[in-house]
This record gives sequence, structure tokens and C-alpha cells, in this order.
Amino acid sequence: MTPSPKADLRRRLLQQRRALTPQEWRFRSERLCEQLRAWPVFQNAQNVLAYFSARQEPDLSSLFTLPKIWGFPVCVGADLRWYGWKPGRDLKTGAYGIAEPADLTQPLAPSDIDLILVPALGGDRRGYRLGYGGGYYDRLLARPEWAEIPAWGIVFDLGYLKSLPNDPWDRRLAGFCTESGLCNGAG
Repeated sequence: MTPSPKADLRRRLLQQRRALTPQEWRFRSERLCEQLRAWPVFQNAQNVLAYFSARQEPDLSSLFTLPKIWGFPVCVGADLRWYGWKPGRDLKTGAYGIAEPADLTQPLAPSDIDLILVPALGGDRRGYRLGYGGGYYDRLLARPEWAEIPAWGIVFDLGYLKSLPNDPWDRRLAGFCTESGLCNGAG
């Protein structure tokens, strides 16, 4: 059976990301965080959903001490649920070996959220994202209560492409932030 174009691209982008030295990964992550810090939409957002870096995804942890309410995902079945977290609080290893808040007493509802920062392997100029293939973010953003919240992909320049293969269930993001800047997903 022939691998799909998405599977081939996933494999290639993961290899490119893994090839980054720890110093280069840290440098690119910090430059990306600088782009976010300078962005008025991020500056004005009080309640931000983010992620804990895994598999050499861009590391946003230097932002987590900013005075915002931070939410992080917990995989529950086929869905993501969001919980508040602050530096110093406990984490546990969740689905796929990804860190999650250990304290699940602070659930966050869509009405609480100003901005979603979505991890991506790849992104394109049209706003399409390539993730790991589980569909968690596509399912989340397909739900009406989440669809209107600005969702921006977080990806290194090496994963920001002119065009990605996409399927009918793929949800477009508002844009992408890379270490070189912000790219609107409008085309």
C-alpha cells in the first residue's frame, strides 16, 4: 500500500525537525516566542490555550510566566479538554507521552478563551495545518463553540510551506507564527 502524501510529508518534516541541534531548536523557539511577544493580538489576549513541547515542537515555555491565564490540553478519548496551569504546578505524562496538567480542577470553557496556539508539523499560506494525524485539533475547531476563537499554528520556518495536501475535514487556522514572523492564513 502506498503511503499518503500527508504521511510522506509528516515523515519528512519530523526528520527535518529532529535534525535541528539542541542549540538551533532553542534559538528558533526563542525567536518564535519573540514574535508572539511583539504581536498585539497575543499581548491583548488574557486567556491563551497553548501546548507543552514534544518531539522538538517549538518550545513556548518562556511565555508561560507572562501574566495570562494559560490553558493546556488533556486528551480524553478522541477529544481535547482544556485546563488551567501555572508554572510550578505539577504535570503528568498523558496520551502520546505529552505533558499535561496534573490538576484537573480548573477546566476552561470556550467562552473563556481569547487565543489558541496550535502545535503544527507544517502549515501553509491558506491556513491549513499538518499535525500528527490524530485529528484532535480538527475535531475541536469543527465544533461551533470553538470555531470563532482565533487559532494560530505554531511552526518553525522549515515547516511553513506554500501548500499542504488537505482533506475535507481539515480546519483552516487564522494563520501561523514562525521564527520569522506572523503569516495570515487567508492565502
